[in-house]
Amino acid sequence: MTSVTTKKLSYIAAKDFRDGFTLTTGGTVGYIFIGKNTPYANDSLPDSIEDTVKTEKNSWDNMIAAKKVTGGDLELVVPKVVWTANTKYRQYDDTIPADELLSSNTSQNLKPMYVITTARNVYKCVSNAISSNGVTANSTIEPTGDYSTSNGNIEAVDGYIWKYMYNIGASNKFLNTDWMPAPTSVSQLSYGTDVSGVIDGELVSIIVTANGQNYREASNIVVNNFSSGQKYLNLSNTTIVREIFNITSLANLANMSISGTCLVAGTYITSISDANGYITISTATSTGGGGANTLNRISVSTRVYIDGDGTGAIANATLSNTSINATAPQANIASLKVTTIGKNYSYANAYIFGSGAGANTRVILPPKYGHAYNSAKELGANNVMVAVTIGEADSTEGGRISSNTNFRQFGLLINPHKYGENTSVTFANANTVVVQTSNVNVLSGASYIINEYVYQGTSANTAKAYGYVVDQQGNVIKISNRFGTFDVGATLIGANSGTQRTISSSNNPDLQPYSGDILYTENILSVDREDGQAENLKLVVRF
Repeated sequence: MTSVTTKKLSYIAAKDFRDGFTLTTGGTVGYIFIGKNTPYANDSLPDSIEDTVKTEKNSWDNMIAAKKVTGGDLELVVPKVVWTANTKYRQYDDTIPADELLSSNTSQNLKPMYVITTARNVYKCVSNAISSNGVTANSTIEPTGDYSTSNGNIEAVDGYIWKYMYNIGASNKFLNTDWMPAPTSVSQLSYGTDVSGVIDGELVSIIVTANGQNYREASNIVVNNFSSGQKYLNLSNTTIVREIFNITSLANLANMSISGTCLVAGTYITSISDANGYITISTATSTGGGGANTLNRISVSTRVYIDGDGTGAIANATLSNTSINATAPQANIASLKVTTIGKNYSYANAYIFGSGAGANTRVILPPKYGHAYNSAKELGANNVMVAVTIGEADSTEGGRISSNTNFRQFGLLINPHKYGENTSVTFANANTVVVQTSNVNVLSGASYIINEYVYQGTSANTAKAYGYVVDQQGNVIKISNRFGTFDVGATLIGANSGTQRTISSSNNPDLQPYSGDILYTENILSVDREDGQAENLKLVVRF
């Protein structure tokens, strides 16, 4: 017994996670927090971090402040793939696993099937100019254009065809050096999308799965005189025609395309007699012709017939070798090119009618509803970026977050409790900014040193209560990593400065330590906050 779990499952989980922050009832309340004002053992090298209960508790102890995450602070993102000249890109294929389409292969210089360009347009590769021996060509021309060009199908002179998906605005906060956002529908108009660029059952690409042999084409074939409105032609010399096509029977030419000045475009051979070269054609002649006049001669070429439940698709075949001296194996089908894109195909097959045999094809069809209908799902967006600015309105967020400190850790906290409460905060009662330091009011005296260890008790080693100074504003001392309870009327001693000041009052943090769930924690090099400064904090939760 075999099974598969599709990539859609992680996409749905990521989308539900993002959308949960927009629900006013029963939704997720989250905060991006900053913390750890004290140095690492080697402050030029952040400490490693693991998913343990102890790590989560340490993150709480280190926490200085946090800012609420709103619905506009989250977006689905995918790894950023920048279009680069002379690089091969995978072609979308409905038979290839999503993980493969969205991955690179370094040894083959092969990149995922999508790119972002200098204009911040995102495209999906729907044809990568694959050659007759299965080798993908390099992309040398950066795609340009949007949904207004051929419904978003951009054909470059290097043979690549790119499907325009969306555009990312220059100010989009979810775009950085490693990640880029992806919309879940064309209704997200801020991404430069339009329904006209989404075609259900769009048929853009057909690949050759077997090249076959002895496929040949010929022009200047002489036929006997014929009149207008005639559906029958007669070859003047059947022996020469057999030699040109390297065939023993003219029946090989049945269903091939036939063209000439007196023939209607799209005409093909419905049947042909090997004995006398008598040809039946699909559409009657438009005028009379034939005979020795070169202008009245005909051409016979390979025909591609597309069968399916959609409409409009037309394709042409390219032969590997058109020389009359080419051997049968050399004269094969190199590739197929869709010259008119079709639509509304839920299934399709492409048949090659030519002088040879053995060539097979496979039609590639888009996801249901069409390419770019849901770019996030198509690009495997199973990651959510959370982007919050601390100090957006002013550097202290209304005096709540100190600007005279530093931090070395940030992360994502969801559904915490307010201090002293047993239930999670709700959309209605959650504060926009929370302070996790214990703010101690002291009587006048000398200053403490930022980040120094302060305590109550007879010695630092036997302290009743202690912590580290995050900031001091007048007689208010902000302390992180607090352990124990600071007693009013007792002395707060600085281990390094020697400062001793009497505590007049002590406040608890806004949130109950160790409540809710910390989903993400990252250790970074020290960020020194200053007045007038804002920090753009971004993290990516992966599903």
